Amino acid sequence: MASKDSRSPFTPGVPVPVEYFHGRKAEIERLRRALRQCAGGRNANVFITGERGIGKSSLAAYARALAEREYSFVGAHCYLGAEQTLEGACAHIFERILEELPERSLFEKVREVFRQYIRSVDLLGLNVEFTRERDDLKGLPREFLPKLRTVLKELQPSKKGLVLILDDLNGVSRVPEFSRFIKSFVDEMATSRRGSLPLLLLLVGVQERMDDLALTQPSVRRIFDVAELGPLSGDEARAFFARAFASVGCAVEPDAMGLAVHYSGGFPMLMHEIGDSIFWCDRDGRIDAEDASNGILWAADTVGRKYLEPEVYRAIRSKSYLSILRQIGKMPLSVVIQRSELKRMLPETERAKLDNFLKKMRKIGVLVPGDERGEYRFSNWLHRLYVSLEAGRAQGARTGHERT
Repeated sequence: MASKDSRSPFTPGVPVPVEYFHGRKAEIERLRRALRQCAGGRNANVFITGERGIGKSSLAAYARALAEREYSFVGAHCYLGAEQTLEGACAHIFERILEELPERSLFEKVREVFRQYIRSVDLLGLNVEFTRERDDLKGLPREFLPKLRTVLKELQPSKKGLVLILDDLNGVSRVPEFSRFIKSFVDEMATSRRGSLPLLLLLVGVQERMDDLALTQPSVRRIFDVAELGPLSGDEARAFFARAFASVGCAVEPDAMGLAVHYSGGFPMLMHEIGDSIFWCDRDGRIDAEDASNGILWAADTVGRKYLEPEVYRAIRSKSYLSILRQIGKMPLSVVIQRSELKRMLPETERAKLDNFLKKMRKIGVLVPGDERGEYRFSNWLHRLYVSLEAGRAQGARTGHERT
């Protein structure tokens, strides 16, 4: 690979920057409707869900940017993965609100609302740290709505409302008090004599996180409008790659574009990993099929290490199963795997391994039974797409078509 002076237009492993966000027209319109409701003074609640790597956090970040740009809202994106208590989650949320205030004068006004909870503020006022002593924070969940009302009052008239994004819920979704808190917080807003708030509450997570919340408080499901994200369409993926490569002066040949679109499967996470690898494999500013193939082989290694569970990664890369994986890799992405058909496709010498392969893949959660006897489907799209990537990598290694 040749060194490059320009920066890659892709951002693997992190939410997509707003300027590179693409597609999701229906979901964006749904969020616009919610924002219009909030701008009118009413609370709205949306749960953005979908499989890992599908672009949930990126959509939430886009909604925040939209709210700030078009509705004069303040946005706070809170990653709660490190929080294990309701009190800690509440402190984290208010820290982020303070840190995202766009003006020093607003910061000074709002900081006074939380004086008793703040442990430190840096010299520039850019980072705020609340105490994490649970005894000192025990009153914060009860005061959450009154404090939030005060914050929104202090923000007026320059700021009209708030977008509050609660993301990375792995820790707090299993804390019983958190689901009860969310339910009571929304109910109190709806029934208060003081009226609702111009607040868009966005929860972001895989479906299992909502299931966790509903175990303790089943009614929590009904308070959220669900925006479930699926893969981007082929046209959306093609437009994304074309725009990203064009932004750094790279042209993409049709065969190369077809490979990038096929192997990314409409998953934004894979689109960025594959696009980034292809970008760095290119030498002349024109992406051809060889650049794309080499980038996809490189991306297969990266995706497996970064996103798959270790047991799944080892099993899919096992030499014992390469011939089976190659056959699955040839199938359309949406196809249900039929044991009889897969067995027919395998060489005679490999057929004896099929049942062990299916058993192993079921055991580690890659495959689940289909609707009919002898049918299997992938438990999630990331596993399915990685099998295609790995089959392509294995084929490339076999033919000597490795990256350089």
